[in-house]
Amino acid sequence: MARSTARAAVMQMIFENLAGGEGGEETLQMVYEALREENTGAPIGEKEPGKSDRAYITRVLEGVLNNLDDLDAEIQAASPRWQVSRMAKVDLTILRLATWEILHEEDVPGSVAINEAVKLANRYSEPTSGRFVNGVLGAILRKKDGVQPVRQDQQ
Repeated sequence: MARSTARAAVMQMIFENLAGGEGGEETLQMVYEALREENTGAPIGEKEPGKSDRAYITRVLEGVLNNLDDLDAEIQAASPRWQVSRMAKVDLTILRLATWEILHEEDVPGSVAINEAVKLANRYSEPTSGRFVNGVLGAILRKKDGVQPVRQDQQ
């Protein structure tokens, strides 16, 4: 099963959990079934999520939920014109997931985390969300990598 499918599943589980739901096994099964029926993106087999998919989902779900304040601080620092509390909930969920990946998932290159987050935003959110998500996550990755952004007045 493709990592992008597991990523879509964990994004939806994080969203449900933060909206007051459990975001547990039942949600995982519903998400995988919906993705099977939708059959967009990477093909999904008839079998259940594999061990590596479940390990990734569990690790990221717990990581995001247990580190919301730290993730939100990173997101806020990367988007000074937007308050985290005013961001669209789907966008914020995607940003939290990708920020976790950028900062903590060593096997996921930052550029891949950003690309996958933009795809999720384009699929599940508003038409302009992909650009917003890309900009915020780009700033987070540059900060992590120690790259200073070029300001408009420096060009």
